[in-house]
Amino acid sequence: MAAFPERRVSRTAEWARSLSAFSLVLLVTAGVGHRYGMVETPAFLFTLALAAGLALAGLALAAIGFSQLWRNGDRAGRASLAATLLSLLVLAPYAAAGWLYFTLPALTDISTDLEEPPHFTVAPRLRTPAMNVIEPVSPENAQLQTDHYPDLAGRRLDASPERVLAALAPVIAGRGWRVYGAMPTSSASRPEIFIEMQASSPILRLPSDAVVRLTSGEETVFVDMRMALRHGPHDLGGGARRIEAFMADLAAELERQSLEIIDIPPSDGSVNPVN
Repeated sequence: MAAFPERRVSRTAEWARSLSAFSLVLLVTAGVGHRYGMVETPAFLFTLALAAGLALAGLALAAIGFSQLWRNGDRAGRASLAATLLSLLVLAPYAAAGWLYFTLPALTDISTDLEEPPHFTVAPRLRTPAMNVIEPVSPENAQLQTDHYPDLAGRRLDASPERVLAALAPVIAGRGWRVYGAMPTSSASRPEIFIEMQASSPILRLPSDAVVRLTSGEETVFVDMRMALRHGPHDLGGGARRIEAFMADLAAELERQSLEIIDIPPSDGSVNPVN
């Protein structure tokens, strides 16, 4: 019987699988590290770019591996398929972010009041030269926000400032945001109250600075909010989404506190006996 030559193992396909697997490990490790404060944001953003580059390289090498399988019959199918699946898994969030990048306006500073936005006092002093500069909202950016987020607005709440502040505290704490200084508990006869905080994104904990403004009226409080991203030229719509969710949760928490059941004892303080 004629002996068939042993099929060659494609080193290109093996490299493709290794690069794609490493890109996934790098992405997950960097994401977990940044979420729990072990990786600084600039280093994390650099690692994101590196992981994407490795995944693309693995995908390209996998294509070469498939070509070697087709033309030469090399053993490259499984390794190339694994590399392709791993690279696509890594690149999926980048594709989603790319879609948001090109379909939403390149804004990093979002406000419910574009004429007189709530002002930051603490956040500008905490920002380094590598971070975005907090500036007045330009007419061009205001128009972009109005065009893409027309429903983003403040809320008028039928409650006293003290009740709104009591509702704000659990909403802020539930998000893991950090208030700069002490959380106020009363208005102290001030017409406006400003609360500044570090407002990180839910999953990756990308930092932004946020300020909430409470303006007292006749038995009502008007709530405005502003959020400014620290790093990057585009917030991918995250600022508007988080402000809308914050406003909705604040209204829900205020209603929940208003509907707490209060036990009222009988007027004579007694209970009729059952015969």
